[in-house]
Amino acid sequence: MDKRWRSRFYSLRALVLSVSLLVLVLPFVGLGALRIMESFLHRQTEAKLIAEAAYVQLIFLRAVQQIDGTDIPAFARPMPHLPPPKDEIYHPFFPQIDLLHDEVLPPIVESPVATKEPHPTARRAGLVVEPLLKEVQTQNLAGIRVIDPNGVVVASTGDERGADLSARQTIKRALRGTYASAVRQRAKQPSKPGIFNRRGRYRVSVAVPILVKGQYLAGVVYLNRTSLSFVLDVWSTPYTVTLIVLFGVTILIGLILTSVITRPLKNLVDKARSISEGRGDVSLAVSKVAPREAHELSAALTTMVETLEKRLDYVQEFTRSVSHEFKTPLTSIRGSIELLQEGLSEMTEAERGQFLDIIHADVLRMNRLVGRLTELARIELRRPDNSRTDLRECLDRLVSNYRESGQSVTIEIDPGCPQTMPIKMAADLIETLFANLIENGLRHGDSSGVAVAVVPGPKVVVTNRGPAISEANQRRIFDRFFTTARADGGTGLGLSIVRAIAQAHGARVGLDSNQSTTAFTVEF
Repeated sequence: MDKRWRSRFYSLRALVLSVSLLVLVLPFVGLGALRIMESFLHRQTEAKLIAEAAYVQLIFLRAVQQIDGTDIPAFARPMPHLPPPKDEIYHPFFPQIDLLHDEVLPPIVESPVATKEPHPTARRAGLVVEPLLKEVQTQNLAGIRVIDPNGVVVASTGDERGADLSARQTIKRALRGTYASAVRQRAKQPSKPGIFNRRGRYRVSVAVPILVKGQYLAGVVYLNRTSLSFVLDVWSTPYTVTLIVLFGVTILIGLILTSVITRPLKNLVDKARSISEGRGDVSLAVSKVAPREAHELSAALTTMVETLEKRLDYVQEFTRSVSHEFKTPLTSIRGSIELLQEGLSEMTEAERGQFLDIIHADVLRMNRLVGRLTELARIELRRPDNSRTDLRECLDRLVSNYRESGQSVTIEIDPGCPQTMPIKMAADLIETLFANLIENGLRHGDSSGVAVAVVPGPKVVVTNRGPAISEANQRRIFDRFFTTARADGGTGLGLSIVRAIAQAHGARVGLDSNQSTTAFTVEF
């Protein structure tokens, strides 16, 4: 997984928010899916009723033709406003029910009333087809009515023959030559002996205009039936699948959360516990699919462990070095004290003074070591801050202090250097760094002193004249407690302090020594 993508978007906060939104949306998605499924079932019922209406209008027109012998019934009403058919052969009607947009209408409770007389030919044709419609109803379970152009029922599978249905919205649209359909709530009617009642909650009705040659309205075929029952007809397949899918998605979300969030954190806890028990070969890395916070925590813990290991190594090395350096003066002091205790009365004043001088010198050396070790530890454990210091100004002040004390120290600044040279280091650390280099040059160089040169970069070169440093000593010169001037009071910590300051601030320290000069270079 790309780190940039994870750092921007794949965070624990974003993951929890996304999952919360998904859980919030799931019920609405489920409701929408169920609504779509229910709408699909109603459309299935509507399509079946349209197909049945095509056969009903065909047998009705055939019956009319047999009665009056004309292609266009005498009672047919011209419909000049209708657009011509798009196809010369086929004139289909397509399902239109969509519960996402259409309203479910209330049930029809009024009883139809016979107020108009149908055309005689339409009534006779209706009497011919009505027995067929009732016989068909025993198999298709649909209520069928054939209505003349005035809205009067001329054939029915029920008791509505002669009733005026022109006020019903779907029939009113069909009487204008337009196909219409609707979904209504089912009225609670008692079952009648010999009639099969479905248990669905809705009834689908279609009103198909009977068009002759596309321009004459010969009536309307009106069909209705209870729609497919969502519970009884589809529970075993799509509905069950939907529930299983929703349940599976919920389980999957839980597993993803466990895998992506809980498992990486638990692994980190287990690994941290292993490290605390002393195992040093444990990796704190987490899987690539873990969120950003887990990777950040892993990186922070890894850095912490590495830092603690470095600190531990430092303490161990520091302890060994201190023990080694303090062993010699302590042994000398102990031996001198034992000799004084054993032969104090027999020693001359000069001999006692000699032993006391040895003790005093060793104490002074230990005091210098403690001071330098404290300074080195403070520098090595000090975290770099955001302090910025003018290197040029700081070196001018340091060299001036040496000159005032009578030391031969000079400074030369390259003309290409800017007037101010700010570097990211505290002023006291700059002075400590270069003071140690200057002290080292004054101690090991000749009487010509030390030259400090500042060149663009910025880079500072501290040079002294004197004997060359051997290659073996060059490899150890920055090591803690290494010195060639132990007899003169050298602690071997000055150049270690220089290296510690430079490394902590990203600077580089170099050494170039030949037969006549030795130069230390500090490049920022």
